[in-house]
Amino acid sequence: MEIMSALRFSSLIILFPILFAACGRSELIRIRMLAPVTEDKKDYSIFTNTESSSTPVIINKQIGGSLYFLFKSIGLGYTTITTKMEKMTDTTHTEKTTLVTNFTDVAFGIGENYSFMWGAGVLSGGKRETSLEDGSTTSSPKNNYLGGHSIFFVLGHHGFGFETLLGYRVNFIKSRLDDSEDKIPSHMGKSPTDPDEDEVVSYESPNIRLTTAQVQLGIGFTF
Repeated sequence: MEIMSALRFSSLIILFPILFAACGRSELIRIRMLAPVTEDKKDYSIFTNTESSSTPVIINKQIGGSLYFLFKSIGLGYTTITTKMEKMTDTTHTEKTTLVTNFTDVAFGIGENYSFMWGAGVLSGGKRETSLEDGSTTSSPKNNYLGGHSIFFVLGHHGFGFETLLGYRVNFIKSRLDDSEDKIPSHMGKSPTDPDEDEVVSYESPNIRLTTAQVQLGIGFTF
């Protein structure tokens, strides 16, 4: 692990001087708009049906966008992303989640005709809604906390006052399941479940950590 960390740090030391030398400091004012076109397919589910052995089907869809205003080499932005996640374990166990995340971003940019922008964002609002269908029972566990941050980078090509943009964004999200008294149905339990309690649906922890990642495309205007 220490060797890998050292290699990553060395790569950053080498990469940034190359980018600065190749692109140079930006003197343009830019307005940039990006939208996600694809998201990493991951299992974001919370619950597990302990009585099922079938292979789950996972569907992830995302919508949203980012807006940035850069004055020369520094700027601010706002990003909203809605991810809809569905996991079907079998005909009786379906978990659906809608995750809305809003980020306030700080961005830095270099370059004129070819540019590189990078930055970070802080989660400034959002919500997580989950519903679980298990046989004839439908429940909606509540989340009482949502926080997180993100990192991103964007490559741009400039010509005649317009830019074409390609970006990649990674969001690190923390959520907490409200497992206080009477908030979780009796057939659910924290893993490992107690077989004497007939808890056929389990969850490992009320503390939930998610990592979502999107490839983004966009356009920009320069002044």
